Amino acid sequence: MSTATPSVKVEPRRGPKYRFFDTEVTKISDVTATVKLFDLRVPEVENFEFVAGQFVQLDLPIASKVTRRSYSIATPPDGTNTFQLCIGIVPHGLGTKYLWEEVREGSILKCSTPLGHFVLPDKIEKELAFISTGVGIAPFRSILQKGFADGSLNNTQISLFFGNRYKKDILYFDEWEAMAAEHKNFHYFPVLSREDHYHGPKGYVHAHYMKFLEDKRPATFYLCGWRLMLDHARQHLTEMGYDRNDVKIELYD
Repeated sequence: MSTATPSVKVEPRRGPKYRFFDTEVTKISDVTATVKLFDLRVPEVENFEFVAGQFVQLDLPIASKVTRRSYSIATPPDGTNTFQLCIGIVPHGLGTKYLWEEVREGSILKCSTPLGHFVLPDKIEKELAFISTGVGIAPFRSILQKGFADGSLNNTQISLFFGNRYKKDILYFDEWEAMAAEHKNFHYFPVLSREDHYHGPKGYVHAHYMKFLEDKRPATFYLCGWRLMLDHARQHLTEMGYDRNDVKIELYD
């Protein structure tokens, strides 16, 4: 008699229980000088089930009181036991030092059950504005790919403001261009702060989402990135008159 391999299911709003799995690194890709993509597989289960926008924790063998590091899942749920993490190196960080120097394809990492509440509601009633910098783009990639694949975002106006220093820093560049071309309700703003001879949005992301929504129409904002960017964005949105319940935040620290 055959025994079915179990799936892992997480209810994002009920305080998930921690469980760690031996997870195989199947591929490592250097995408910029400071960012790597880690493709992972959980052999123990057939379906590593998660909600688009969630994250996992890696429990790393590092000399630190806190050995767990959190990373957003960058791929949409697809019914398999594989997923991708988009990880930026942290200067002097023990976690990324270990991942950069010790981990290879075939390595085994301790990976948690999916966690987090940075997910879309079942019913979307307002325009969506996603604001991100750097590797903070990861949960938005998962959310957008899933939403356009199953049609749940086809009738929603969506804007993505993605801040970087240089064009070479834009993660998943070709994917965003293709998504914007295919979906007319998706408005993509790659904002660069230091690129010379760039004809797109320049400076920092704040001025651009404030201009795009200057009529203060109803919208829900999802912010993911470094603390300083999040603090400034939250202040700007409050000054524009948006309620705190309209602003969802995922911090990369």
